[in-house]
Amino acid sequence: MAAFDKLTARSRTNISMIEFKAYKRDDAPEILVLELTGHLNAENSKYPLDCVQGDIEDGVSRIILNCEELNFISSMGLGTLIHAMARLKKLGGEVALTGAQGTVADVIRLVHLKPLLSIYQDVDKAAEAMKQKS
Repeated sequence: MAAFDKLTARSRTNISMIEFKAYKRDDAPEILVLELTGHLNAENSKYPLDCVQGDIEDGVSRIILNCEELNFISSMGLGTLIHAMARLKKLGGEVALTGAQGTVADVIRLVHLKPLLSIYQDVDKAAEAMKQKS
């Protein structure tokens, strides 16, 4: 029983984990790339976007969410992305998703969000599309 308890606690810790790296592109400083790794869920979905709020206030108008290493996204995680997209759209900006695969791509498709989101194969394609819209 003790081994099961330890395994369950470790699983909960991993599920609530999200790591991210944010950087601006040299060729387009108004674009911020946010590389997400792990699980985006109700517990942590606002954290990465709250951390880049200062960048938005400093003029970043476009965010690319690179989901290549994102293993899971909950409905709350999706809701946070949609809220961020709406908030940036009001400021004349946009949010794009790249690299969605596996479960993450399945969830986006199942809830019919593909028509609402700008989804690209990779960061370079998303950045190029965003630069053309400028």
